[in-house]
Amino acid sequence: MEIARYSLVKGESVFVGLSSMFKWAPVWFILSTFIARAIPGIIVASAKLTSHLVGIEEHRWIATAFLISIGMILSLGKTVYARMESITKTVILIGTPFIFIITVLLADYADWGALGKGLFGIGEMIPTQPEGYFLLPLGISLAVFLGAFAYAGAGGNLNLTQSIYVKEKGYGMGKYAQKMAGLFRSKKDEKIDLNGTEADTSKNSVKNFKKWWKVVSLEHFIVFWLLGLLTMSFLMLRSYVTSFQNGGNSTRHRNSRQHKSRMILEIL
Repeated sequence: MEIARYSLVKGESVFVGLSSMFKWAPVWFILSTFIARAIPGIIVASAKLTSHLVGIEEHRWIATAFLISIGMILSLGKTVYARMESITKTVILIGTPFIFIITVLLADYADWGALGKGLFGIGEMIPTQPEGYFLLPLGISLAVFLGAFAYAGAGGNLNLTQSIYVKEKGYGMGKYAQKMAGLFRSKKDEKIDLNGTEADTSKNSVKNFKKWWKVVSLEHFIVFWLLGLLTMSFLMLRSYVTSFQNGGNSTRHRNSRQHKSRMILEIL
């Protein structure tokens, strides 16, 4: 939220602000962002899944097509942010209800109970820990857990893009900032100015800042906390229902879930 506060007052992204303080900041952001996104192989994993669904053995061409498509989608928009916002809204409006419906169809009351306990760190019984566990299952060290927690985005470069969204959306002093045009949509040559216009400290400016701060805080709560918690919970529960195997899952329950999964796939 401090990142959003910065952009509301300065009208520029935090990347620009840090670049003015540290000469090599842009190089660091480029390399660290590339490495963080390349190591997990998100696109390759998506391509592998897609190739399995469509029956194509070679998934590398699908991964290449995905990357080219992403680049073209962002480059052809009037502004980069406007295109990203429209895509994000579509994904949320379609994806969230879809995930919820699939989860409801697959899960039973016991599964929802397990999810509720899991949100408070109370783990289910597993063969290696029949008495259950709290927070960390056996075999997962605290260092591994904290590493995964940090990699999930707490303080990562992706969070810093919140300042770009504030600026591009025209919140606060972002109203006076130059917007990032799509690579192939800009029809005129213009000087690119990444620096923002800092707000003064008059009573009216402070009053306007508080209004915008409420807007940003509400948006952050709804999109990041509320929708994030719901979608992650649904996805975790769906994975638990379809993949989790232990002594407490009887053959009858597993067969029932597999039958439900096949029915849903046939409907889709």
